[in-house]
Amino acid sequence: MIDMIALVTGDAGFIGSNMKEFLIRRNVDVIGFSRRNGHDIFDMSDLRRAVKQSDIVYHFAAEAKPGESVLNPKYTVEVNIRGSLNVLEACREFNVPLIYPSSCEIYGDSKVPIREDFPLKPPNPYAASKAAIDRLCYTYYKCYGLDVKIVRLFNPYGPHQQLNKIIPTFYFEAIKNKPITVYGDGTDTRDYVYISDIVWGLWLARDLPAGEAINLATGRATTNLEVAKLIKSLTNSKSKIIFVDYPKAFGGIRNQVGSYEKAERLIGWRPKISLEEGLKKTLKWLSEISRENG
Repeated sequence: MIDMIALVTGDAGFIGSNMKEFLIRRNVDVIGFSRRNGHDIFDMSDLRRAVKQSDIVYHFAAEAKPGESVLNPKYTVEVNIRGSLNVLEACREFNVPLIYPSSCEIYGDSKVPIREDFPLKPPNPYAASKAAIDRLCYTYYKCYGLDVKIVRLFNPYGPHQQLNKIIPTFYFEAIKNKPITVYGDGTDTRDYVYISDIVWGLWLARDLPAGEAINLATGRATTNLEVAKLIKSLTNSKSKIIFVDYPKAFGGIRNQVGSYEKAERLIGWRPKISLEEGLKKTLKWLSEISRENG
């Protein structure tokens, strides 16, 4: 039995729910903090009570929709920054370590592989809010001595992810033999990290020195076209692959591939799950929820 209580904000979301399951399997007592559980990150008294009971905080609660943030920037920025400031303040008050999952979106379009010391060039309001919180976390370490660790996640995928993301979208098009719609010319690259590798890295991040930021990435560039072809193959689909223009809301990120050298050096993390293996697991989950929903 691990003698630890972990507070997980946003435990109803994709990464938060997987992190919660991971912690429970390790016999960690988990306090789930989300609206689904009747909590509000803007209720400081509620948040303070939860943080006070905890030995560590994983802060996932956020508005995480880059496209929608372009349409409603004020809402996204206010929710994300105000909510995170509340978490930082509560952690500072009770001196509870915080692990903050930042995002590769903060780097914007960049030369690759992206290292942690690269400039931050967020291309949309969601990414800007994540960049601001990333640096606020560092400020709380530098100014107040808070034990905060910053983990920048590259393109997580897997069970429980939002169904409007690229892999579920390609899957549902493929199984219906509809055209698989690839944005751009198919050559844009992403760095897909399977969710079990993500939560493992977030677990190991407890041992990061305070104030440090690391990437969780595979270092492998995968084009959107490669993902479409692999999903088409795995589903035995007859779909055609077609190309459409990017909406302006996507911010024009062409390349998003990270270096995990620092994570390996500081906490011994490296990715274990290949893209093909991870896709098979993800498609199995998508198939199961398809059957459940008729």
